[in-house]
Amino acid sequence: MSEEVKNKSEYLVEVRDLKQYFPIKTGFMKTTPLKAVDGVSFSIKPGETLGLVGESGCGKTTVGRSLLRLYTPTSGDVFFDGERVDEKSIGHMRRQMQMVFQDPYSSLNPRKHIYEILSQPMLYHGISNKETVHRDVDRLLDMVGLPKHVLGRYPHEFS
Repeated sequence: MSEEVKNKSEYLVEVRDLKQYFPIKTGFMKTTPLKAVDGVSFSIKPGETLGLVGESGCGKTTVGRSLLRLYTPTSGDVFFDGERVDEKSIGHMRRQMQMVFQDPYSSLNPRKHIYEILSQPMLYHGISNKETVHRDVDRLLDMVGLPKHVLGRYPHEFS
């Protein structure tokens, strides 16, 4: 049995020795690597929650961005539901992945109404179409216990 198939049933997310280095110019034609993330490993089983904590600037956001391939990792392996996350596989995985930032202003466009923020990803990923998107957004609001009148609000109008 291959290692990927074995892990598929055990872990939802598995990170092995993730490294994310950024080149920093230190002189004329000379760079030094900034080791933003250096050898991070963890596993998350379905139903589990992992919180990354640490001092400001320690690499928490960089880990998340590397997992989602917003940055191409310097080295290491990331698996999602048993499948290796790489430049070829990330496209179909993005529908199932979401980074939640502590500051909502980093996640939500302050110039868009809540309806736009919720409906655009549904349309983009093919979860909804133009005929069903209103119903699907309403259903999503019901799931999280928000009234429908919030759809016209902007993110800053929520506490």
